[in-house]
Amino acid sequence: MPRARKYLYIPYNERQEAKSLGALWDNNEKKFFAPYYLDQSLFEKWFEKKQNNKYQSIDKDEAIMQFQNALQAQGLIVDTPIMNGKIQRCKVYGDKGNEKSGAYLGYLDEYPAGFIQNYKTGYKQNWKYELSQQPSMYPKQNQPNFNSKENQEKQNHKNLEILKLQIETAKRLEEEYVNSKDVISHKYLAKKGLNKNYNLKVDKFNNLLIPLKDTKGKLWSIQRISENGSKIIGVIKTKQEKENNIEYSARKKGCFYTQIPLKEHKEFFICEGFATAMTLQEILKQPVIMAVDAGNIKSVVSNIREDFPHKQITIFTDNDIKATLQNRKNIGVDVAKEVQQIFSDIKIVTPKITEQEAQNGLSDFNDIFLFKGIQEVKKQLNQIINENTKEKNQDIER
Repeated sequence: MPRARKYLYIPYNERQEAKSLGALWDNNEKKFFAPYYLDQSLFEKWFEKKQNNKYQSIDKDEAIMQFQNALQAQGLIVDTPIMNGKIQRCKVYGDKGNEKSGAYLGYLDEYPAGFIQNYKTGYKQNWKYELSQQPSMYPKQNQPNFNSKENQEKQNHKNLEILKLQIETAKRLEEEYVNSKDVISHKYLAKKGLNKNYNLKVDKFNNLLIPLKDTKGKLWSIQRISENGSKIIGVIKTKQEKENNIEYSARKKGCFYTQIPLKEHKEFFICEGFATAMTLQEILKQPVIMAVDAGNIKSVVSNIREDFPHKQITIFTDNDIKATLQNRKNIGVDVAKEVQQIFSDIKIVTPKITEQEAQNGLSDFNDIFLFKGIQEVKKQLNQIINENTKEKNQDIER
């Protein structure tokens, strides 16, 4: 007759101890058990649930799997999430080279929870472990109150820690930027058809350094663009910093690049990437703001509108027709429309791209400039401006 297994209720931080004593895992029941052939007294403290911590028997492996699924559902490329209460950066679908446009934070203490952000899509949301998947073990009344004062204080404490780390990171990056060499020529600029250096600098790896600042002109972060076009944001750690496990967190939200201070802009032209911004700047003969990516457009617009409420804002979107052909979102266009729902007076200018051009990799005004020439960009801009003027006059007539 088969022996009934004696299952164990093991807190996550005691699992290694139990396994070292010989506890085995039952994959069907998702529990550890004490093998009959071992001294059962070795496992005595885990035979019954301890009542002093109502969350200790939560299956941490299940929590990690749930968090992994939530990350992947939002386009973050993560095999096994690191849930140590610290911010982790990772790739998302669409990232190129060393880009890491995803960020998450997860923790397993008490009740598993975390935070997920995709900077490319603009997605940002809290996450928590779903007890509903095991209702018999974890009744609804035992779920924690995430709106409680204790949890709010915990979140405020984490936010303060992040801010302190961002301030320290900003100091580190500003010092690096000030001491970096001016760019003379750069393969990325040449590749994008840009013939000026835009007063930029390069790091010791010859990456372009694009300073990202807030509306007050404070530098918070740096975007690095390599000669082949790979992009990363923040610090490249020295060997010593790696050995000492020094942490950095570069703020991007609401930060942007402009060659000319905001107060000198007659109106605000905003787009995603650096090459597009400088292409438009050359053609429009006015400064253009780089918001880094679509996910940051809303924050940049909100911050600028707050400080300059009476100046006109125009968003020059990317137009990812290729994504729509693959049943994915056209992020640049969608985000601009969402922003326009909030600020109805904002103008949107979208490049006109055919399906064939999209298949060949075109998605922004710099792409059109490179493949079809400056006259095509001017033609599109003039046409859009004329259409907007015509619509405005029709509104006045009505």
